[in-house]
Amino acid sequence: MTEKASAMGLALSGAHVTGMIPLYVSSNITTDAPQPGIEVELLAVVAVSLSTLLAIIDRQLTTASSLVRATHTRMIEAIESLPQWFSLFDSDDRLVICNHKYREMVSHAGADVQPGDSFESIIRHIAERGEISAATEDVESWVQTRIDMHRNPEGPYLEHRSNGEWIQINERKTHDGGIVAIATDITALKNAEQAAEDAKARLADSLALVEAAKARMQEELNVGRDIQRSMLPRVFPAFPDRKELELYAVLEPAMEVGGDLYDFFMVDDQRLCFAIGDVSGNGVPAALFMAMTKIMVKTRAMSDPSPASIVTYVNDALSADNDSCMFVTLYLGILNLRDGRLLTTNAGHNPPLLKRGDGQFQWLTAQDGPMVGPMQGIAFKESTIQLDPGDELFFYTDGVTEADNVRRELFGNDRLKTVLDQSQSASVVDRIGAVMKAVKTFAGNAPQADDITMLGVLYHGVSASDASAEVFRQTMPNQLMAIPDLQTSFEQYVGQWARAKPLIPTINMALDDLLNNVVQYAFPNDSSEHVIEVAGDVRDDCVVLTITDDGIPFNPLTVAAPDLSLLLHEREIGGLGIHLVRAMFDEVTYHRKVGRNVLTVKKKLVMTEPASVRHTDMTGITTLEIQRGQQRSSQDPRRIAMSVESRQSGAVVIVTPQHRFDTNSAPEVERVLTDHIEHGHRQIVLDLSHISYISSIGLRVILKVVMAMTRSGGKMVLCGGNEHVRTVLQLSGAMIMAFHTSTLDEAVSKVQGA
Repeated sequence: MTEKASAMGLALSGAHVTGMIPLYVSSNITTDAPQPGIEVELLAVVAVSLSTLLAIIDRQLTTASSLVRATHTRMIEAIESLPQWFSLFDSDDRLVICNHKYREMVSHAGADVQPGDSFESIIRHIAERGEISAATEDVESWVQTRIDMHRNPEGPYLEHRSNGEWIQINERKTHDGGIVAIATDITALKNAEQAAEDAKARLADSLALVEAAKARMQEELNVGRDIQRSMLPRVFPAFPDRKELELYAVLEPAMEVGGDLYDFFMVDDQRLCFAIGDVSGNGVPAALFMAMTKIMVKTRAMSDPSPASIVTYVNDALSADNDSCMFVTLYLGILNLRDGRLLTTNAGHNPPLLKRGDGQFQWLTAQDGPMVGPMQGIAFKESTIQLDPGDELFFYTDGVTEADNVRRELFGNDRLKTVLDQSQSASVVDRIGAVMKAVKTFAGNAPQADDITMLGVLYHGVSASDASAEVFRQTMPNQLMAIPDLQTSFEQYVGQWARAKPLIPTINMALDDLLNNVVQYAFPNDSSEHVIEVAGDVRDDCVVLTITDDGIPFNPLTVAAPDLSLLLHEREIGGLGIHLVRAMFDEVTYHRKVGRNVLTVKKKLVMTEPASVRHTDMTGITTLEIQRGQQRSSQDPRRIAMSVESRQSGAVVIVTPQHRFDTNSAPEVERVLTDHIEHGHRQIVLDLSHISYISSIGLRVILKVVMAMTRSGGKMVLCGGNEHVRTVLQLSGAMIMAFHTSTLDEAVSKVQGA
């Protein structure tokens, strides 16, 4: 524009000069008349001034246009980032703008909604496609009603879609007569409300049944006895598909309704929980107390692997408002069927008996606490018993040993042990039958004064084919340098299962992040050495990993998730570890077990592939590469962890971590990167294509270096990485992914500003 205006002024000035030439070549006649070129000169000056003014205006318009485009781009990014559906209609009720979520909701195959479409045409198409439940009977009526609500919005509007979704629509008028609408999917909330109503109804029904049963129990003792027995598992064999054990139980009630209980159930596919107990007193109160105990034990055991913790919880719950001072003796055990490890808590119950192989029964006299129920705040202990194949356990209530005859003699402990030792039965069913027969014979015609309850468990162990599949158990000191050794051991353990091998990078990441947190934060102001326990198990459908420490109580699941939408320089360093674990594992649980933190994670196994097919798995590493990586790691994990290469291509520095990017290798990678920055390098590429996994410790280094490069006017770009690495970067936020490219060539080009 400036050049055009200047050219115009020059042209006018030239015309003026041309017009003046005849005057100068004529005679020397002089005249006092004004020169005719003055007006043209003035016009040229004006033209030049106008050209300058137009140039200024053009620059301002260009700047304003850039601001408008930038504002429009930010607005588009803002509405696209909304988790709700967003739309804006003008005063003519035509679509001005909407985000992708809204377009997906209202469009159909081959006909996307476009700006300019009327609100009526959009909702009519939705209704005619049968997507609105309320419009199935009369489309036209619904359309008119919906238009009226749209044009006169008063509050949130709920729309039920034929696929079961519930959408809450909020519409508001704009100052120019348009309509802005935001729609939110509240299906989960509606389902939760319905579930709450259903649960409330079921709870009301259950309470009504309990009250009715309580009113009848004193008058109908037989009915009460049947109700009591119906609460106990009575189908035997209890687990016909499980060859690892044989289990049998019996409860012979007295004439009155009593409070004996037994129960057994699988906590998961490898752990059996069983319990036997005896409530003080008889009658309806004892039966109700028994029912409460049984329900609490089973409910708590499904999420708590510690018998001591379960009994402690049940004791605190039962003792609250226990004005009658009732109590229950309770023996609780959790048996790992794979390795025979039995965790037990005896809360004031009769001592059980254990028979090792072909030996005789011996009393297990350990007491881990008093009775359950009379007093709050008791911390129960637990014991560990290692069972071998062929070992047998016998549990009972005092209705066995305190059974009396007409001479008021008690059956007693000695008779019980003698009967057990002399029994030649090969099964727990026959052995319990022998004891019951002996008690009945001893009592004779004397009335039964108390319930008689017995529970037997015979452990067969795992089959020979599963002998190599033992549970992984290893300890490590609270030192960061011990993490690679433990990772290597667990890699070798998991490597026994083909379906578990592809999970090794993800498991290594979890071990690095979780163990790093324990070492650095679980023992503040405590320089003494502590032992961290790591247990692992590969099951039919998942890998289970449990980390136990005696540090300060801390539940990492209560930590708020990091705000990944913040710019990198606005973020706090750290906080990504537990976020990555929760995002990449199918289940993460925490509980406090008798002064110890217990964190358990589960990851489902990948689908099985034909043996003839060999290709890159979900981690981006072939099975052969994993095996080689294990061999290298087993040789010297610390040396490998510290390996990092650095080279220069022109002005670009390429830094390549090797094998892993975790707690032990991150300091070396950070040192190399920092050295390059201090030596004035401002174009750095971090090549992640040679690592098997990256943990949050590696991400922390990346964040620190990116921010340092930004402050110094430089630039760092990431490139490469297997699927695990890419997944970790994606879960760490779009800001980090903005620095990532697929190939090294792309990274070099990007860091050079091309």
